[in-house]
Amino acid sequence: MKNSQKLGGIKKLQQNCNHEDLVQQEQICQELKDEIIQILRMPQDHISAKDAIIALKSENFIESHKAIIKLQRTLSNFEQAESIAQENELIPILFHMIQFGCTYLIKLEAAQIISILAGGRSEITKIIMQNGILQLSLSVLDGNQSELIMLIITILGKLAGESVKYRDSILQVFTMEKIISKMEQKYKSIYIWCLANLCIGRPSPRFDKVKLAFEIFAKVIMEEFNQQNLKMINDAIWALGYMIDGEPNRITALINSGVVPQLINLLPMGNFVSILRIFECIFYGTEEQIKYLLECGFIAHIRMIVDPKSREKSGDMIQTFAATETLFKVLSNQNFLISLFRSLSDDNSNLRGDALEVIGNAIQHGTNDDVNQLVKNGLIQYLLKMLDIANEKEIISIHLKKGLEMLIKIIRKGEIKVKDNKSNQFFTLFVQLDGISIIQKLLSYKQDDVAKYALIFKQEFAI
Repeated sequence: MKNSQKLGGIKKLQQNCNHEDLVQQEQICQELKDEIIQILRMPQDHISAKDAIIALKSENFIESHKAIIKLQRTLSNFEQAESIAQENELIPILFHMIQFGCTYLIKLEAAQIISILAGGRSEITKIIMQNGILQLSLSVLDGNQSELIMLIITILGKLAGESVKYRDSILQVFTMEKIISKMEQKYKSIYIWCLANLCIGRPSPRFDKVKLAFEIFAKVIMEEFNQQNLKMINDAIWALGYMIDGEPNRITALINSGVVPQLINLLPMGNFVSILRIFECIFYGTEEQIKYLLECGFIAHIRMIVDPKSREKSGDMIQTFAATETLFKVLSNQNFLISLFRSLSDDNSNLRGDALEVIGNAIQHGTNDDVNQLVKNGLIQYLLKMLDIANEKEIISIHLKKGLEMLIKIIRKGEIKVKDNKSNQFFTLFVQLDGISIIQKLLSYKQDDVAKYALIFKQEFAI
């Protein structure tokens, strides 16, 4: 369940606060401030874990600061993190520094080190959890030191992304309200990332525990999309894909949040796979929920994605074809197919037209097995229904011609391995569904071009 887009707090912290400025704000004499600043300005220098532990335990003000700064720089090379973390005394000492350090700087440096150590090594995260990081984090979040709280949020996000077990342990200690109440605009992307990690994984957390995060994600997704908030929006989308999980009440919450049209608009530029997973969940919802998705323009956007001509024209779409497997899962979902086919008889002409294009592409470019799957899900029946109600619903002629075209192609594919219509299972089904009488009625249709296609059908299949 690991989030492949791990976020480190250190770089973000360096962008938002200058350590020398923090030192100047410390309640210590200027002489000590100057010494610490000189340490900060020293060239990169490494220190062993044992030497760092000795210096930190000495309680010497300058030596402690020098050791913690050097240790943080040493751990910037993550390869050394595992061996350093194995020193049994180190993590408890760092925890003590975070809670009781004599300067804000030493607390930040210690938290940065834990943030690095929490980044993706299971043995290290186990040590961090066992030494009481959750209780320490709760204590820090009760304070108001924003940079330190941001680093604790980073640590919690990394631990939650490591396993469902750690995620659930964090959710037992922290409420979403507690975490969200500490969110600051300058660190918003880190908080969203952390909240996302607290909401992913199977089984999903109880919805009542994460509902506040759900609402935050919806607001983030509705923000104006740009390169600055791209990752934050994608993290929110990614989390929602886990959270709705095909349950109708969660899907209802998603629809009520108003994000579905925005998610459709983000298909070409957002996290394509995660958005498709959200839509896949909706297809396990109720008939009304599925219909709502289609009416929001889902089929029109999918039509552009699967249409080879649109593919060639849109460079932005190229990235989506790395997600072919997810796209196939959505498009082959039985509930989606039935809803797509029902759209053929919908009063909404645009929806019907988009459905015809998607189905037409599937027939044109799909294999015989693909077409067989469409037929098994009732495609011939729904095409005939559309043709049968042509006068009643005043279906435009171009849609009727498209429907006749598709019927011809389907039955032709059924003939590939047989010698006559009598052995063609698609033609047999067409006859059983009273297709002949429907074609006969279209022969005298008021629009000549529709009647012409009906005649072509009659002549080709000798009905």
